[in-house]
Amino acid sequence: MRGKKPYRIVVAEPYAPEAIDRLRTIGEVTVLEDSAPQTILSAVPDCDALLVRSKAHVTARIIEGAPRLKVIARASSNIDHIDLRAAARRNIHVVYAPHVAVTSTAQFAMSLLLALHRRIPNYDRAVREGHFESLRGNAGRELGRARLGLLGMDPVAEHLGRMFRSAFASPVLWYDPLGRKPSELLGATVGLDELLGNADLLSVHLPAQPETKSFLNAERLAKLQPAAVLVNVSRGSVLDLTALAGALKKGQLAGAGLDVFEAEPLPPQHPIRRAPNCLLTPHVAGSTLDAADDRYSVAEDVIRILTGESPLHPAELPAG
Repeated sequence: MRGKKPYRIVVAEPYAPEAIDRLRTIGEVTVLEDSAPQTILSAVPDCDALLVRSKAHVTARIIEGAPRLKVIARASSNIDHIDLRAAARRNIHVVYAPHVAVTSTAQFAMSLLLALHRRIPNYDRAVREGHFESLRGNAGRELGRARLGLLGMDPVAEHLGRMFRSAFASPVLWYDPLGRKPSELLGATVGLDELLGNADLLSVHLPAQPETKSFLNAERLAKLQPAAVLVNVSRGSVLDLTALAGALKKGQLAGAGLDVFEAEPLPPQHPIRRAPNCLLTPHVAGSTLDAADDRYSVAEDVIRILTGESPLHPAELPAG
C-alpha cells in the first residue's frame, strides 16, 4: 500500500460480498450502481483497479480515462469485452478466470444436446396434448453412434468432447477457424464443410470477434444434415439467428438449443421465438453455485498485482 493512502478499486458489476471484503483489506472499494459506459468513465479517473464481470465493456476510451489504472479484472472465462490493445499500450495487467464455469457450461451444452437429440421437449408437449401410443415408434440413435461436432476449440468445447467420449464413446470431430487447438488429442480435426456435413450434434464455441460475426450464416447452416441438432453456449453474435429460425421452419435441421443471443434479452418479436424444435434459455449455462464461487477468484489476482506479486491468471496481451 502507498503509505497511508489506500488503493482505489472500482467494481463495475455485482461481485460476491466475500470478494468485496477481500478487496477492502488493501484499499477503498467503490461498487457502481450500474455498468453503463458513462458511469464507469466517471468513476475511473483516480482508480488503480477496475473489476467487471459479464456485461461491462472496458473500451479504449475508459482505459485512457484512467491514468492510474494498473489492472483490469474480468470475473469470466473470457476477455472479449476488454480492449486488450489499449491495455497493452498502457502496460495495464488484465486478469480473468479462464477455468470458471467450464464444467458448468459444458454440462449445460450436453443437457441441451441430449434433450434435442432424443426429442424430449417434443414428447413432453405431445403427451400434455393427449398423445401417447402414437408417439412410441423408434426414433433417434444411441449417442455412441452419433458424431459430436465442435465448432471452435476452447476449454468448454474440450471438456464437452471429453465427456461425450468418456460417457458414450461418441466420435468427435472439430474445426476452429481461429486456429485454436485442444490441449490433448481430441477426436479428428476436419475442415469446416466436413464438420457441418457430418456432425449429428453440433456445439458452437466461438468468441465474439469481427471474423466470427454471423459465422454460422444461412449458407453454412444449409450444409447441416436434416437430422442434426445445434447448440450455442458461446456468443450470440456468431450465429445468424434469423437464418437459423428459417432453417428450423424449413426442416433443414432437426433442432437447436440457444443460451446466448446477440441482443439480450431476446427481442419479443424475434422469429426464433416461434421457430419449431428450438430450446431457448436465458444465458445461464455457466450459472451454478460452484461456478459462482470460482468466478470471483480474480479479486485475489487484483490484490497480487497491486501488492507487487505476479498474477495467477494473466491474459495474454497483443504485442505492439
